[in-house]
Amino acid sequence: MFLSRTFFLVFALLILIGCTELEFQDDPIEGKIKGIVFTGSGTGPYEDQMFSSMVSNHANFIALVPEATVYRQSLEVDYDFEKQWYGETKRAIFDGIDRARKHNLKIMLKPHLTISWDLSEWDAPELDVNDSVSVANYAKSVSDFISSQENKIEGKSSWRGEFMILDDSDWVAFEEEYSNFILDYARIADSLDVELFCLGTELKRVALEKPNYIRKLIKQVKKVYDGPVTYAANWDSYDKISFWDELDYIGVDAYFPVSSKKLPEIEELKKSWESIGTALFSLSSQFNKPIIFTEWGYEDEEFVGEKPWIMTRKSQNKNESMQAKAYRSMFEVIWNKSWMKGVFVWRWAPNTKESKRPDYSPRGKKAEIVLKNWFKEE
Repeated sequence: MFLSRTFFLVFALLILIGCTELEFQDDPIEGKIKGIVFTGSGTGPYEDQMFSSMVSNHANFIALVPEATVYRQSLEVDYDFEKQWYGETKRAIFDGIDRARKHNLKIMLKPHLTISWDLSEWDAPELDVNDSVSVANYAKSVSDFISSQENKIEGKSSWRGEFMILDDSDWVAFEEEYSNFILDYARIADSLDVELFCLGTELKRVALEKPNYIRKLIKQVKKVYDGPVTYAANWDSYDKISFWDELDYIGVDAYFPVSSKKLPEIEELKKSWESIGTALFSLSSQFNKPIIFTEWGYEDEEFVGEKPWIMTRKSQNKNESMQAKAYRSMFEVIWNKSWMKGVFVWRWAPNTKESKRPDYSPRGKKAEIVLKNWFKEE
């Protein structure tokens, strides 16, 4: 009886261990992706040190992020406009690709969408920021203008994940606009031999409520871009996506909450990642696709693992050690899993100037040392 029970337990353990390893026959990218997201600077052109600093940390991939805005009044998807942040423009994408190539960095293009009002018809009054009356009049003027405009988008959020059109009869108009934006950059990616293309980021409601549109877009992208394609799902809905079978990789913007404590110990953070890893492994097995953390990172702050997706929380105090500890917890638990294709760290600062508030960049901080050590491993 003792031998039979022992044999059974050992056999069960071997099965369990075997189930944590996966092999993918058709992985189009060789090796781990050791990536960093670079959203650039407000002005250009870029400087080589911005890219050499990533290479010095053993990064082999960079994600460049063109951005578009969908206007509430018209559903027009506007991008590459005159006053746009440099890092979001086509000029920056071409600049970034050129410099990345010079530093032997592979590239993922990861277009983003934001939601806003079109203020081009607003007759803005003069503003004196030192005059409280002027500031109040300015604020009232823009508020009155917005109140006079038709709104075709649900809710007030500017986050792409909550985007949905009020009247379904307007969907075709948005679909054409967004598809044109994505296909424009897919063609750029193909013409410049970009190694990975991400056709959407955190479009939570669109992905869940309009999956047939995403499937159609995937087919359109694959007609003009010859490389591997992914989608960046939000951490709280990646397991509800139905179109992973159409893509080369499962992409997750991995801002999972891992602790609600002010100063959590690393063992608590690792325990959370073990649970997350089990769910990720299950999805990877289901679709037989490797997983990429298309975004992942933490600010240098207390309560580092509570809501990692919220930027610059004013109530939190800076804490470099907690950022480094959070980095370690993921790498120690997840990084060497066979289903884990790699990560894109959000996000690299253009310079080493220290922010007074918490921010995501590990550059010049304790987290950079952690990143360098893990990226160094083959």
